[in-house]
Amino acid sequence: MAVARSLCPQALRVLGSAPARLQPVVRAFSSASSSSSSRGERQKLLFTPGPLTTSKAVKEKMAKDVGSRDPDFIAVVKQIRERLLKIAEVSPEEGYECILMQGAGSMALEAMLTSSIPRTNGKLLIVSNGTYGERQEKICERAGIPFIAARNPWNEPITAALVEGLLEKYSGEGISHVSMVHHETTAGVLNHLEQVGRMLKEKHSEKRFIVDSISSFGAYRLPAKEWNVHYLAGSGNKCIEGVPGFAFVIAHRDSMLAAEGSSRSLTLDLQDQWQFMQKSGQFRFTPPTQSILGFEQALTEWEEEGGLAGRSGRYQKNYETLAAGMVKLGFEFYVKDDASRGYIITTFQVPDAEKDKWDFNVFYDKLKDRRYVIYPASLPPASASSAAAFRVGNIGQLFQSDVEEFVKEVEVVLKEMGFSVPMKA
Repeated sequence: MAVARSLCPQALRVLGSAPARLQPVVRAFSSASSSSSSRGERQKLLFTPGPLTTSKAVKEKMAKDVGSRDPDFIAVVKQIRERLLKIAEVSPEEGYECILMQGAGSMALEAMLTSSIPRTNGKLLIVSNGTYGERQEKICERAGIPFIAARNPWNEPITAALVEGLLEKYSGEGISHVSMVHHETTAGVLNHLEQVGRMLKEKHSEKRFIVDSISSFGAYRLPAKEWNVHYLAGSGNKCIEGVPGFAFVIAHRDSMLAAEGSSRSLTLDLQDQWQFMQKSGQFRFTPPTQSILGFEQALTEWEEEGGLAGRSGRYQKNYETLAAGMVKLGFEFYVKDDASRGYIITTFQVPDAEKDKWDFNVFYDKLKDRRYVIYPASLPPASASSAAAFRVGNIGQLFQSDVEEFVKEVEVVLKEMGFSVPMKA
């Protein structure tokens, strides 16, 4: 009983009802939890592009069980779909629908691609400048979707002139759809989505425009109808600041229904998912209930912060503080053009003179010990600078003061690693 008295009330309830063979495991788990709590460990801050640091209220909202067929949960799903359409500045009356999909953003991306390209007379032009654009190629290869891949430098934006030139080059190829990424997380490049969409509407109105807006939705304006976007994919654990578990597609209804029956998958059939949601308000298969409950709270916080203006404003301040601080320490930008860098995530490089001393794993671990989690670089395989680069995100529940403290700790870590500050150019 001496052991039992040291357990928390929740553990006592579990211990009392657990079979004898499981009671040592329950005791061990409770002891570890108590030890961790007594040490007062600080929560890690995720300077990443998602998953990311979430609010206490989002976490608390997920701390309950709910039935997936329960009317209350169905009502949550309905209002989330409506609120996401508002962020995209469209509505069902304007011909757009929101479809929630279980899984990561890549599942929504795959559902969108494999359900939107007709099995006959359909061909996709994929214009990419990073790994997320190239992921679309892999999806199409696996699904047997005809496509043309147009790969571009990872540190330069996709422009309307570029896409227009590609369509002229492949004018006899029967291209029916064009796809690109809004914000390419690989290097942190913001592509010229608005200009591309308007160009397609003016000069290639018969083509459907598909957009991966997974890392930008909620932080950058994306009025789907105004910018001629027929499909866009987003995720719950990016700029709305929810947790992983589900993603979504916002689709032009007529375009979506014109391709009905084209899906190459059962579980990722976009039209089936939409039809079922329209009739029942429910998912076809088990939904991530807690993730969706947390996202409802995240949406409320997004709105309370001032919507797009408030959220993007905070991220921009984070980025500006980060960029200025890291430059003072001697780091360089992989994306050289200021106007081409987004404020979601930034790729930093170590100066050439210091590359031989650089050890990313040591840098990462020392920052993590100080509660800051960053991202490794993701640069072209042929790039000699890959090993001396890394990425830092500005999104999630991070604020200017967090970024300022982060930069201070980076300086301390650099000195511990034997670097002069600022580093030698």
